[in-house]
Amino acid sequence: MKVKKITNRNLKNFAKKLNANYEIFYPQKLAEQFVLTKLDSEKEISLEGYRTLIPLKYIFYSPQENLIEKDRKPTIVFGARACDIRGLNLLKKIYLEDTQDPYYRDDVLIFSADCTSFHSSCFCTLLGDNPWLDNSFDLNFSPIENGYLVDIGSKRGEKFLLDYAEFFEEAKVSHEKERELKRTKIKEQLKNHNENKTLNLEKIKKATKENKSIFEEYGRTCVSCSSCTNVCPTCFCFFLSEGDKNKARYMDSCQFKGFARVAGGANPKEELITRFKNRFNCKFIYRPEAQESLGCTGCGRCIDVCQGKINYKEVLIKLGE
Repeated sequence: MKVKKITNRNLKNFAKKLNANYEIFYPQKLAEQFVLTKLDSEKEISLEGYRTLIPLKYIFYSPQENLIEKDRKPTIVFGARACDIRGLNLLKKIYLEDTQDPYYRDDVLIFSADCTSFHSSCFCTLLGDNPWLDNSFDLNFSPIENGYLVDIGSKRGEKFLLDYAEFFEEAKVSHEKERELKRTKIKEQLKNHNENKTLNLEKIKKATKENKSIFEEYGRTCVSCSSCTNVCPTCFCFFLSEGDKNKARYMDSCQFKGFARVAGGANPKEELITRFKNRFNCKFIYRPEAQESLGCTGCGRCIDVCQGKINYKEVLIKLGE
């Protein structure tokens, strides 16, 4: 199918019609941040902006999840951003390859959207990525004047466009040119914001293995609070709690002092700097080796929430020098 167009008015009507049968989340702007919010009849949807404060992964599994209660309403996420989708792609490899997690929500429909702005901590371009997607979505919405261009990324997305054809129209070549101009502009702005640098991933990998002094320098203010792992779109560690009538999964963090403790009390990661370094090992060594994907998407949330005021982007630049 060709690229479609939807007007702002039709997007609102489209979302309201879907809301009758689906639980819909979208990025609502609150103050200077965007928050994943449930759509209700009184709200109007907009897909402008950048990634949300909390990562998309929480739609797929919550910080505290009862695994016995499995009945959930079908879900659609509007406005998912590229950095979060890249994180989901990694999580799918972890949860669905080899031994599959029966509780992973692979049924959620992803209606992604191009970033039209960025937060001061965003650095996806440093990793060689774009603030938009070319795949890994059901539908993708690219803002243009008075509406959006809509790309189809799956058979599920194609079916939606056929089932709700009254809301869409054929896109013109001029619309696609407008999109390319907008994409080029936002990418150049983000690259300029990040001083037109590109991270040397091979040097980062080598330095992460060999250079402990950088982690001692930057990790001295870490308080092991787990804020960085909580907001990371790719962190996935958890522990299970089982009772007679309940089975629950809780989010865990490699930054906790007791995370690696084993029976008998031995703890190979008791030292704070070792745990701080482990996070970089996981992102740039372990995940590429195990899943052939980086464990960092450049969303920058870890910078925003760090209680020790550690700028993870600066650490990566230093490691890559």
